[in-house]
Amino acid sequence: MQHHSALSRRSVLRSAGFLAGAVALSGCAGNTTTAASKTPAKAKSGTLTIMSVQGEITAAEVAAFQKAHPGVTIKQINSDPTRLNAMLAAGNPPDLVRDAGTDVTPYIASRGIALNLGQYFAQSSVLKEADILPINNVWKWDGNAQGKGSRYGIAKDWSQDAMWWYNADMWSAAGLKAPDPSQPISYDELFDAARKLTKSSGGKTSVYGLFTTTASMNRIASMAATSGGRILSDDLATADFTSPEAIAALTWLVDAAKAKVGYSLTNPSPDWDGPEYLAGKQATAGMGFWFGGYMGSTAPTYLSKSVFAAAPVLGKKRVSPSFGAVGYWIPVKSKNPGAAFQFMEWYCGGDGAHKRISAGNGLPSLKSMLAVVPQQTDFQKAAFKVQSAELDYVDVLHNATPYAQTTALDTTIAKTFTSMVGSGASVAKLADQLTKDINAVLANGKKLVGK
Repeated sequence: MQHHSALSRRSVLRSAGFLAGAVALSGCAGNTTTAASKTPAKAKSGTLTIMSVQGEITAAEVAAFQKAHPGVTIKQINSDPTRLNAMLAAGNPPDLVRDAGTDVTPYIASRGIALNLGQYFAQSSVLKEADILPINNVWKWDGNAQGKGSRYGIAKDWSQDAMWWYNADMWSAAGLKAPDPSQPISYDELFDAARKLTKSSGGKTSVYGLFTTTASMNRIASMAATSGGRILSDDLATADFTSPEAIAALTWLVDAAKAKVGYSLTNPSPDWDGPEYLAGKQATAGMGFWFGGYMGSTAPTYLSKSVFAAAPVLGKKRVSPSFGAVGYWIPVKSKNPGAAFQFMEWYCGGDGAHKRISAGNGLPSLKSMLAVVPQQTDFQKAAFKVQSAELDYVDVLHNATPYAQTTALDTTIAKTFTSMVGSGASVAKLADQLTKDINAVLANGKKLVGK
């Protein structure tokens, strides 16, 4: 994939504005889901409007799709939650919307905003059910649980985002034994190593040992999951940050922030991990498999010193989730859902996906396309070996909710975390406050839909 900003792996549509707008549009939909179309709509000639990150779908890709689908003309509009709200309210939405399946599926599905694509997938000759990798279960919703039921979208490419990269030369220079990339290092071991890798003098840090750690729903939940814990309740209506598993995750994040061994909410990065890592300012990068392709195209000299490693664990259970599984969904009122699904097939599983995956820019959504992932060089072979073993530990964290967009929750977490850590509050008090603040957001969401 192309990395346009630190947030491009995450949905650009998840905001308090989208929360309010979507709820207003859905009325009292509750946990209902849109029924799957018995007869998928046929593609129509004319305009196919796609809302996506500017520049991600290239002009060459547009031309290639239009050549393969004569009569269809793609119109791209930049991702904008305010504009999407207005278009949804007017009954004239884009035909296709880019988003993060891990975060939005329960929300857009339960409110009837997204088209149930069950029958589209059932009749697809490209996106065959038996060939779809399990990560795409995050795009499923059955009315109660994410990961089950009909599909509402599919990832264009993806990574297991708790995995990380390290600069082997820096580890060696610090007198550290580089970790076995195939085995998960513990978060405590990683923190100890980050202290030794961090270089500071005169109050200024020239090298951070740890990748950026931002307290968020995905980060906290993924850490807690390695101890068998979770943040959201089974009905996805309340949150609890006071469990032992959540407390352990918060303790680590607070300690890392206070020690200033890496960028955090209290010490924000001037950019994202990519430029900082490739400038020699970080010894590690908290990026998934796609980062190897990014390095190959932007800083190939770093390939010889960079190692891709399994996701760390806080407990004893290996869990290696995606924090995005970014792909597409089709609004219920799309004017050309047939052509929209054709683009999903082409870009996420057909020729459009083939070129992107063969460049190492993320993992494919289809099992059959894993063979396309580049494995020519020693670097590529080593990274793919680690990645292949990690596939066994993908899981749906049940971390998204019908009652609030993840950005609304993450914004609340960031505000509370920054304030509480800055004031010197204990982790226990932080956990209590996070529980109170997040539950207030969830309660408001429930109220808006009459629950």
